[in-house]
Amino acid sequence: MRESSGDSRKDNNSDKRTSDKRTSDKRSSDRRPSDRRSSVRRDWRQQKPLFVLIGAALLVLASVLIVKNTPTNRRMSDADYFGSMEEDEAALVLDSEMVPERAIVKDDAVYLPYSIVKERLNPRFYWDGDIGKMLFTTAYQEFEIPVNSASYSIIDGVRTTDPVSEGTYDRIILYRPEDGRITGESAEEGKEGNSTGLYVSVDFLQQYTQAEYTWEKDGSGDTEGHVLIRCQWGDTLTAKSVKEAAVRYQGGIKSPVLTTLQKGDTVIVLEELDHWMKVLTKDGYIGYVKSRRMAQPVTEEITTDLKAPEYPSIRMDGKVNLVWHQMTAEDGNDYLKDVTEGMTGVNVISPTWFSLKDNEGNITSIASEKYVKSAHKKKLQVWGLVSDFSGEMDTSAVLASTAARRNCIGQLTDLAEDLGLDGINLDFEYMEEPDAAAYVQFVRELSIECRRNELVLSVDMKPPYEFNKWMDRCEIGTVADYVINMGYDEHYSGSEAGSVASLPYEENAVSEYLSQGVPAEKLISAVPFYTRIWYSSENPDGTANTSSEVLSMGSVAQTLDSWNLTPVWDAGTSQHLADWTTEDGVRCRIWIEDEDSIAVKARLIPKYGLGGIAAWRLGFEDDGIWDVISENISLSQEEAEQADEEAEMRHEKEPQADMQTELPGSGMETETEA
Repeated sequence: MRESSGDSRKDNNSDKRTSDKRTSDKRSSDRRPSDRRSSVRRDWRQQKPLFVLIGAALLVLASVLIVKNTPTNRRMSDADYFGSMEEDEAALVLDSEMVPERAIVKDDAVYLPYSIVKERLNPRFYWDGDIGKMLFTTAYQEFEIPVNSASYSIIDGVRTTDPVSEGTYDRIILYRPEDGRITGESAEEGKEGNSTGLYVSVDFLQQYTQAEYTWEKDGSGDTEGHVLIRCQWGDTLTAKSVKEAAVRYQGGIKSPVLTTLQKGDTVIVLEELDHWMKVLTKDGYIGYVKSRRMAQPVTEEITTDLKAPEYPSIRMDGKVNLVWHQMTAEDGNDYLKDVTEGMTGVNVISPTWFSLKDNEGNITSIASEKYVKSAHKKKLQVWGLVSDFSGEMDTSAVLASTAARRNCIGQLTDLAEDLGLDGINLDFEYMEEPDAAAYVQFVRELSIECRRNELVLSVDMKPPYEFNKWMDRCEIGTVADYVINMGYDEHYSGSEAGSVASLPYEENAVSEYLSQGVPAEKLISAVPFYTRIWYSSENPDGTANTSSEVLSMGSVAQTLDSWNLTPVWDAGTSQHLADWTTEDGVRCRIWIEDEDSIAVKARLIPKYGLGGIAAWRLGFEDDGIWDVISENISLSQEEAEQADEEAEMRHEKEPQADMQTELPGSGMETETEA
């Protein structure tokens, strides 16, 4: 019984321990969720600052991105865009350029700086400071416009004997402010801006110029706003806005707004960038607009209803075939019959009769009425040549003086009328860049009298070079009837040895004239009937000595015969070349003008559609050359090109020149006059 009782107590103790363990486990189980929440709260409290920082950073980043990609609506003021101005001034936008010069507004009318008018809009406004008046030439008249006046003189010509009437305008035409201000002095290096301090009425200008203007007034009243001038017409790249678009000062959405395009507004496209277009708006702002707000740019022809001034020209029937007749004394007129005995095809002869005598513009003449009548019987027009070769006068002084120019023109016109001339050939060669404007003015004024008296005006000009690029060949080609390119003296007395007139020299000059705006039908290409024989030898000190003398075509033939020479073909000049050395060691070279060289140069006339050919000079030619010229200038363009190809193939079969331009052992050539 005791053992059983003991076992029972043992079992009871075991059950109790099991029950206590279960109770303990249950209590332990009941406490775990609370502990986990406490742990999470402790972790959150520890990590909360990090999340706050991340959230703040995201907010800042979002704000930055929003600000960065939000276009600014800030507008740039006209004062900031155009710069400071006087109260009566207006900024100037000329086509696609904002210029530093300012317009002036007086009595609700716009006046443009004379420098802009002369250089960019209409060069026929010519300021003569000596007489204190603005001269303006039309095809048949010359105006004299005083400063600060609404009236002006109208001369039916330019001679002192020509009729004069008075014209009036509804406002001052040529304005000079009392303060004498000059604007735009720093426009470009070497430019003086509007140095005369003169301003031309834009409305008066518009009567004679294809220039339209838009005046955008300043709403603030601080200035007179800005003026947009348009003078370039023709094919232009434009684009239309497909939605409202801001035109900004620079390419970027943060750049300030200049103006706003409405849907359908048209702008001129100045430049296309990746996402922007540089444009000119119709109200005269140059800025940038988003490409996606614009339609695809298209090319359209921009025109104006303003008429271009007309300058009627006299044209000969067919091509001009001119030869100059050099004369140094009156008795030379008696030999016209002799010197033209074998001449054929020529329709114009130009005797060198007239020359400037002094700085007052007086003319010396060795002309003959009998000569003119004889030439007319031969069906030749006579264009009297006037030169500036006299050492007793200064060409610059004559050109700079309105009185001297008019005196010269008056005397020339009177002589032409008295002699019965058909035209005047102007051959002024002693000019420098400062004479450019005055010379062109002289040609304009001379053209008025020639036009009024039905005289052909031809102007001789040297080929375009870098040193004479200042010459306004386009304007001369507009007002004159013909422009003659003197396509010779490529190499001359004082130069290194070479051709007097290679084909590339002649052809490049023709191309340059055309590119500068001289109409092809007005351009005459002049060729030489002479060449030079070049003598090259070595001085005792090892330097080269080169001299030359002029040879006519006949003299070349005699020289070749006397030395028993057979020339070779120089493909670089399109001429035959004779190259030999004398027993004394003197190297002699002649780039020959013959039927082959003249023919290829004559074919430039049909190839380029030129007005004709001229030749210097009568008496230097071979009789056979006349037919060569006539035949080649009468070809069609296609025939001329075919003839060139055939000539090239023919010359390829000839012995070819192997040029050596320097003497052995020397690095230079010098020139002495023969």
